[in-house]
This record gives sequence, C-alpha cells and structure tokens, in this order.
Amino acid sequence: MEDSLSNMYRNSFNGLPTIREPVQMTSAYSSVLPSYGSKRDVGKALLQTLGAPSNAVRDRKAPDQWNAALNMHVRLSDKDKNKAETQRDASNRLIKELDQKTKSKQAEVNRRLQDRITTVAYWKQRLNTEHAAICQEITNLSMSKKKTQQALASTELPTEVSQNCLKNRENREAIDLVQDLVDDELINELNMLSEVQKLLATRIGDSDQRLKNLNDCKANLEYDIRDKEECLRLDEHCYKLNNGSAGLQQVAQPSLYDGHTTTVDKHESFSQDNLEKSEVARVMSCLQRELNDFSINKSNDELQKQSELVGSMFRLRLKELTAAKTNLDGQLEKTNQEISSVEDSLHQLREALRSKDGPMKVATTRFAVRSKRPNVEQTRDYVHGGLLSEINDISGSQEALKQQIASAEETLHRLLKNKERLQQDIEIKKKSIQIDEQQCLRLRKTLSWRGFRPAGM
Repeated sequence: MEDSLSNMYRNSFNGLPTIREPVQMTSAYSSVLPSYGSKRDVGKALLQTLGAPSNAVRDRKAPDQWNAALNMHVRLSDKDKNKAETQRDASNRLIKELDQKTKSKQAEVNRRLQDRITTVAYWKQRLNTEHAAICQEITNLSMSKKKTQQALASTELPTEVSQNCLKNRENREAIDLVQDLVDDELINELNMLSEVQKLLATRIGDSDQRLKNLNDCKANLEYDIRDKEECLRLDEHCYKLNNGSAGLQQVAQPSLYDGHTTTVDKHESFSQDNLEKSEVARVMSCLQRELNDFSINKSNDELQKQSELVGSMFRLRLKELTAAKTNLDGQLEKTNQEISSVEDSLHQLREALRSKDGPMKVATTRFAVRSKRPNVEQTRDYVHGGLLSEINDISGSQEALKQQIASAEETLHRLLKNKERLQQDIEIKKKSIQIDEQQCLRLRKTLSWRGFRPAGM
C-alpha cells in the first residue's frame, strides 16, 4: 500500500520543473517522497500544475489511498517524534554527563594546580633558605679570607725586622762577629715566617676556590629560584582562571609542548642536586674557615714563641756581653794599676841606677889617683883591693839595675799592649751591646704580635 502511494506521489509531480536546491527532509519522508527544493519552490510547482490547461489528464485517488496516506503521515510523525524525544533525552544526558566530566576534570586540574603550587612553593622556600645560608657563608668566608690576608700582610714587618737585625749584627767587629744563638734563632724565625707566608698564601688561594664554588652554587640557586617564581606566577595565574575569565584562548595543538617538558622526578632531582651541591659547598667553606682560623692561630702562637725565644737569646747574649765588658773593665783597671806600679818601679830603678853614678865615680877616681903612687908605694894593699871590690860591686849593681830596668820596660810595654787590646775589646763589646740593645731589641719592640691575630679572634 505504501509503495503504491509513493508511486502515486511521484507520478503526480513528474511535470514539475527541476529544483536545483535539495529539500532537507527527515529520514522518514526521504524514503517515500522524492527530493525537491525549498518549500517555496514546491509551492510554485503546485501552482503551475493547478494552472495547467483544463484538458490535462488528472489522476484521481481513492478514499482508501487518502486514508492510508493520512495514517502513514501520522505514523511517520509519531515515529519521528519518538525518535526526536529519545535523541533529545540522550542529548540531555550526554550534555549533563560531559558537563559533569568537564567540571570534574577542571576541578581535578585545579586541585593538581594547587598541589603543584604548594610543591613548587615548598621547593622555592627551601631554595630561598639555602640561598640566604650560602649568601651568609660567602660573607663569612670573605671575612675569613680578609683576616687571612691581614695575617699574611702582618708577617711583612716581622720579616723586615728579623732581616734588619741580622743585617745590623753584621756590623759587629772582630771576635764579636760570631755565629751565636741569636743569629741561629733569627734565621729560624725568618724560615718560620717564610713557611707561614706560604701557608697563609695557600689558605687564601683555597679560600678563593671555595668562594668561586659558593658563587657558582649561588648563581644556580638564583637561576632555579627565578624559574620557580616564574612557574608559581604562571601556575597561580592558571589556578585563578575560570570559564568566565577574560582573555581566554584555545591552543590548537597542546601536544606541541610535550617535547619541552620534563618529569616531576627530574624537576625535583634538579632542585635537590642544587641544594645538595650548595650544602656541600657550605660545609667545605666552613671547614676552610676553620682551617684559616687554625692556621692563623697556630702560626701566631709559633711566631710569638719564636719571637720570645729570639728576645731571650738577645737578653742572654747581652748579659754575656755585659759580663764580658765588666770583666774587661776590671782587667783594664788592674792593668792600669799594674802599669802605674811598673812605672813607679821603673822610676825607682832608674833613680837607683843614677844613684850609683856617684859612688862609681868616687871609687874609680880614688883608684885612678892611687894608681899614681910612686915606685914601691904602688902596692896592692887592702885599700886597693877594697876599691877594686867596690868598683866591681857598683858595676854589678848597675848592671843588675839595668837588667831590671830593661825587664820592667818590657813588662810595661806588654802591659801597655794589653791595655790597648783591652780597650779595643771593650769598644768592640760596647758596639756589640749597642747593636743588640739599641738597634735590634729596640727595633723588635715595634713588633705587635697581637696585631698578627685578626680582631675578634
């Protein structure tokens, strides 16, 4: 029945003109009615058909066909209506389901954004704490390095003083130019100062390296902190966005960003590595500061002890020199007394020798006068023997006095030479005392070993 009705409809519209635009039909009518253009075009076609000549052949329909067509239209309408209702219900359910899913996903993303913001803020806080700590450590190590540099600079004056002391002591003369304990300890002090300078220079170089490592770690932390701040800014901005926010735009291909992303583990390990490197650098810096302080204190103690030892050697040497000078002064005084005694004795000997001239002259004159006695009167009597004996005695006395005078003169000469040597030695001792006491010890008093230890230590 439906097929015959469909054929009837097709035959009734065979004379209509061709419609270019297709009519949008429902799926139910599209299987029965032919495809035409818009409703307006269909109306025009019907009017043209009605306006055809009266003699045109017309196809009459039976009432059954009319009823069948009407029933079919009603059934098709009910069917389409039911289908539309079913589709509408499904669409509503789909809309609600997808809306709920979208809201749930958006809420989940918001929660994850909040968690991520909390996580990034936590890492940023740790990085900021470590950054503050490493900045403080850089300040502390810089101060320690400055103290070490001051300690190194403070060794220049002791070095110059020790060198000047050795140079001044080279001006000692004669026997006093001796390699004594003072020289030995001054040389030891110079060697110790040289070792201390090398040690402190090494500590300064190590501090520079530690500062470089600290600054590198500080730069890495600052770089990481800047990234975290930018990440927080962007994530907080994303967290504040909602469906009603202005300036929203749809990214065509979000997957393009996947090649630039990293994993959460790598993200955390990156910051953790920066923190661990910074902590290691701070620990090494603390050890370096302790090593600097220990080197300064140890060097100061050793140099102070050596300075005190050198001062003790100077005082001991001055004591020896003073004792030697005192002894020489005593010897010189005794020598002067002895010279005076020898001179007095020599004067007495010479006077005694001169006193023998008169008796000798008397005796020889008598002997000469008596030798003029005539003839037999010129006899060797007792007077003659007495004169000869007297002349011989006087002559022997004179000879003995002359020998004694010569011996006294030789003794006096030796005493005078000894006096000259004593005087020269005393002058040498005076000069040595003046060098050690006035030039060296007074110069060493300018050393302030407290200044070697930096303030606050």
